[in-house]
Amino acid sequence: MPYQRVTCIGIGNMGAALASTLLKAKSPLTIWNRTANRPQIASLVESGAEFEGNIESAIAKSDDVVILCVLDYDAIYHAFAPLDSSPTSLAGKTVVNLTNGTPREARKAEEWMKAHGAARYFDGGVMVTPQLVGTPHSFVVYSGESEDGFSGVSKLLAPLGAAQYVGPDAGAAAIQDLAALAAMYGMFCGAFTGMGLLKKQMRQAGGEGEEETKVLPAVEKVVVPLLTALVPYVSLLAKSIDEETWDDNMGNPLGMQLAGVKNIIRACEEEGVDGKGLEFLSSVMQKVVDERGGDGGVAVVGKYLLK
Repeated sequence: MPYQRVTCIGIGNMGAALASTLLKAKSPLTIWNRTANRPQIASLVESGAEFEGNIESAIAKSDDVVILCVLDYDAIYHAFAPLDSSPTSLAGKTVVNLTNGTPREARKAEEWMKAHGAARYFDGGVMVTPQLVGTPHSFVVYSGESEDGFSGVSKLLAPLGAAQYVGPDAGAAAIQDLAALAAMYGMFCGAFTGMGLLKKQMRQAGGEGEEETKVLPAVEKVVVPLLTALVPYVSLLAKSIDEETWDDNMGNPLGMQLAGVKNIIRACEEEGVDGKGLEFLSSVMQKVVDERGGDGGVAVVGKYLLK
């Protein structure tokens, strides 16, 4: 059976990684990008992709699947502006949108694509960096239509990473993508705060040379092992939220944890490090302690974040 020709719209860092991975999987490929003279485009063309500068022609050359991966949803509508005058410009196509955005944006995009003739619309999130696309570490969450409907394109998309279909709501994948990214950026915020404290400590200890003020050794010896050990704790917190077992502190009462967070913030003030990233968390924890006491578990903070 011949391979289906795919059209990829958007050849930025992630779009180029997706396109390159499909080429390696022997998928005939048409690519479109607003800027034609990017090095990534030249590299893909050398590897066998066909560049098409007219977006309508690029879409028409797809046998079925059109993959979108651009900066944001505004960029999608800007790129697709030439299609506005034709309600059948996407007739029969399966649109797979891997642009990062909000659930509401995904649902609106589904309506727009269907209004322009798309037969199917799937929204998704690539859950790795561009360098890891197509590797055993890569996985992609998808939503929209139905699981049976998704099975029709899952084989073609399989080279990009393990596919996780999460529901018929077009916005479901965006929610899961952003939830994971929220946890990631929260970790980054705390990590940068911690590294700031380490850098200050090293300078105060008399370190002036490059080696004497490096934070990497302490991060690798203390921070990373702690974070690694606590990864399963996130699942325990999720279980507690699902079951609403707010009084189960798992050996770590909220009041004790609040004292620890306050110590971090106070140390930041003393050492000249900006600790504002943790101040909001501290304020919510304090509210819980004021209203419920400090003997319960920290998972209840998740309940307090719901408006």
